[in-house]
Amino acid sequence: MKTWSRICFIAVLSFVTVSVNAQTLIDYVWGQHNIAFTLPNDFKVVTNTGDEFTASGDGMEFGIFPFSDESVDHSNITAFTIAIAKSLELEQMDDVDVIELNGLKGAYVEGHKDGARLFVTGFIDPESATNFFSVISFANDDKEAVNETVRIVKSFRKKK
Repeated sequence: MKTWSRICFIAVLSFVTVSVNAQTLIDYVWGQHNIAFTLPNDFKVVTNTGDEFTASGDGMEFGIFPFSDESVDHSNITAFTIAIAKSLELEQMDDVDVIELNGLKGAYVEGHKDGARLFVTGFIDPESATNFFSVISFANDDKEAVNETVRIVKSFRKKK
């Protein structure tokens, strides 16, 4: 009986630990541009205009910006995203790759500036003239922020 009680206690403790560490997510719809994304619940909206949507959370900053440029398509979104990263004067670019996000096509650049890690994503909506880029920044050594960044980027989608 003592062994069974110990197993139950460990199981309950494990469940509580997982529940405490689970981050609640909030869906945001940027109605001006027919796009949606998910941010952790600790993020607070800083700016929400037609030109930008920014929010900040526990040690992280997020921004998404529209742009209209018919010359940017799936064949050159990577070059465009690299150009954005260079304009931010990153000290180092660690990773560059293409991505597909729920019907959106894009690319990302991961790099460093002033002790912070920046994740720059450029993406196009093949069915619209409006395209987007986003920038997420966080402390260089924040492992949880890396996971949150991946969840945020994977959540970009057209509003239905």
